[in-house]
Amino acid sequence: MDREKEISEIMDFVERYKESMASQMVVSRILGDKGVKVNNETIDELKNRIVNAADDELEACYYIIK
Repeated sequence: MDREKEISEIMDFVERYKESMASQMVVSRILGDKGVKVNNETIDELKNRIVNAADDELEACYYIIK
C-alpha cells in the first residue's frame, strides 16, 4: 500500500475516534508515550512525526486501525 494513503487513513481514524483504544495505541506507538492523551495537541504532534515513522511501525499502526 502507498505510504501516503496509509498515513492519511491513520490520521483520519485518529482524528475521528480520539477516544478509541486503537487511536491511543497508535499515538503512544508513534510518540513513544504510553500515557499520552489523544487531543488536538497530540494529533498535531502525530502528524509531524508519523511521516518519519519506519515502514514497519506504519504498517503496525495501519493494522491497529483496520
